Amino acid sequence: MAKRGVSMDDLYRFEMVANPVVSPQGDRVVYEQTTTNRKTDEYETQLLIASIEGSKLYTLTSAGTKNTGAAWSPDGQTLAFISNRAGGVSQAWLLPLAGGEARQLTRFKNGVSSLVWTPDGKKLVALTPVTSSGSIETFETDMSAKDCEESNQKAQKEWAEGPKRYDRLYYKMDGMGLSKHRETQLVVIDVETGDFKQLTDGPHSVSGPAVSPDGKYVAFVSNRRENKDTDPERHSDVYRVPLDGGDLELLCSDTVGYNPSYSPDGSTITFFGNQNEFESATHTDIYAIPATGGAGVNLTAEFPDTIMDAVLSDTHPEVRAAGPKWSPDGKFLYALSSREGRTEVVRFSSTVGAGEAQVIIGGDRQVYGFDFADRTTAVIVYATQTHPGKLAVVKLSENEIKLRKFRSVTESMGQKPVAFFPAVETRLDNACNALFEEVEPVMPERFEFRSQDDWVVEGWVMKPYGYEAGKKYPVILDVHGGPQLQYGYGFFHEMQWFASQGYAVIFMNPRGSMGYGQEFVNAVRHHYGEGDAADVQNSVEAAIAQFDFLDGSRVGVTGGSYGGFMTNWLVGHTDRFFAAVAQRSISNWISFYGVSDIGPLFVEAQLGGDIFTEREKLWRMSPLAYANEVKTPLLLLHSENDLRCPMEQAEQFYTAIKRRGGEVELFRIPNASHGLSRNGKPKLRQERLQAIFGYINDRLPKQE
Repeated sequence: MAKRGVSMDDLYRFEMVANPVVSPQGDRVVYEQTTTNRKTDEYETQLLIASIEGSKLYTLTSAGTKNTGAAWSPDGQTLAFISNRAGGVSQAWLLPLAGGEARQLTRFKNGVSSLVWTPDGKKLVALTPVTSSGSIETFETDMSAKDCEESNQKAQKEWAEGPKRYDRLYYKMDGMGLSKHRETQLVVIDVETGDFKQLTDGPHSVSGPAVSPDGKYVAFVSNRRENKDTDPERHSDVYRVPLDGGDLELLCSDTVGYNPSYSPDGSTITFFGNQNEFESATHTDIYAIPATGGAGVNLTAEFPDTIMDAVLSDTHPEVRAAGPKWSPDGKFLYALSSREGRTEVVRFSSTVGAGEAQVIIGGDRQVYGFDFADRTTAVIVYATQTHPGKLAVVKLSENEIKLRKFRSVTESMGQKPVAFFPAVETRLDNACNALFEEVEPVMPERFEFRSQDDWVVEGWVMKPYGYEAGKKYPVILDVHGGPQLQYGYGFFHEMQWFASQGYAVIFMNPRGSMGYGQEFVNAVRHHYGEGDAADVQNSVEAAIAQFDFLDGSRVGVTGGSYGGFMTNWLVGHTDRFFAAVAQRSISNWISFYGVSDIGPLFVEAQLGGDIFTEREKLWRMSPLAYANEVKTPLLLLHSENDLRCPMEQAEQFYTAIKRRGGEVELFRIPNASHGLSRNGKPKLRQERLQAIFGYINDRLPKQE
């Protein structure tokens, strides 16, 4: 059967896998698979289970639209998970894997998250939002699922229609809306009776619960400082609390930490974090402290890459990050790390001062989740530039893994990637198999160039689907958001669809992107619109020089968030592009400071000042200051519920350009937030893509 390019409608056919969790016996893996319900225009997530040897695969859940957060009991006989199947609120459920129906464990009005078993298998630790009343509110036991749903809907309606009063600096969050005056608290739940005990309280949220191997304590992170609204270091400190209840103990307060995990012997707690040296551009490292508390020791201080998955994609479901994973013998730690467009599984020595690591699962792809069955058997979920996500078991060599000193782990860009540990992979899932019997995505081609100040900058070019040698093709330059993220070896439906419409696509990582060292990612801070803008513009010329099918006279540009800022900036400084579409963009840093859900934090960290001390600097870096210079036809595409880059950012730029007689249009999308391109309703995502492409294509100059 002849294949085709990626279509708009394929958005409804993607099956997206995530969050693998291996059984304690190492013989099975449970994972999540997210699909789209065309009738309801909603995403649905179910739990699937596969045998590690690959002989069995079947679905565990079918009720409800969201079944996530699987956690195996220590004996491997019961699966705890979170589902909205009863009343539309996420509750904890227990599924006996020997057979039988799932049993609802909690009836919390505000739901639960982050389930963790105690070592004896008798209790679950979880998180739940608690209102200003200070206690956990529950549905009555005699209320049906329908009654619970109606009660929840009534409460939401009353809250939405009532007045709201705030006294905190950060009182809203994109995708969540205005604060409901709830703090996330720790709770421990008896798995037999459902009885529960709240372990934390007060006007502070907690996250990342981890239970000690002896079952006596729960470690977590929280910012409980009195000045947390104005805390310049944005601390997130490590605490522990007795599982039976009691006073909190502060274990570490000198890092911005998250996702703690205990060593197998319980003597050490590790967590991800940093010292905030470069604000939000600071690489993430792995820290260790004694389980009883102490100063954080950075185990990866000399490691050249960030310890996180920084690769972007528009086809990933919700990925839940865990803490550093320990080997059973306590000698090693495993984590994801991003470099040069890839995300890899890296093995680190847990010995303080060893400074050793090795990439054990790598390649030109984005590994966005993993777990271990034993020392030489891992399960991963990964994407490539031509597939949104697969689940695979990786058999590592039986030979002893030789770690390398940090400075020799990665090699210079453009050379052969460092050899990762010998492995044999077997795919376990069948996600998207039927779709990819029809579809042939385009494989991007890598390029690099030297910036004007000698940075090495990396990018990729996608040929149009159906490419014919000797022809010239129009180009769309797609600028990523963040900016401290990166394009790379993940999958993008957006770009694949542009390619299927006859356009070549350029995407690249300007300075400020993750994956190229601490100096590179920090280079954009306090210098927005300077070297980063030059990198973006120069990438077009470098790509045209290296790929003769690119029509340099017909180049359009688009980008979202920081990429939207960059699009606005470019059209105010050059007429290089025949059309531009700025998505969820920024035009005025001064007003952004006061209206964004992260305004003060972001502006002070990224731009280098506030509206009182650096007003002229903020205005100088604002695209609005150059609106009078815009000559490129511009579409401002913006979600009306965007709290990260609020609607007024597009409105200001639109008004300024329109008032001066410029060619500009405003495309407002209702019922959508900043994350529309990744997790918005599929129908709205399609309308967004059609608006971007339609605006550019309608203005495409005739080929010379």
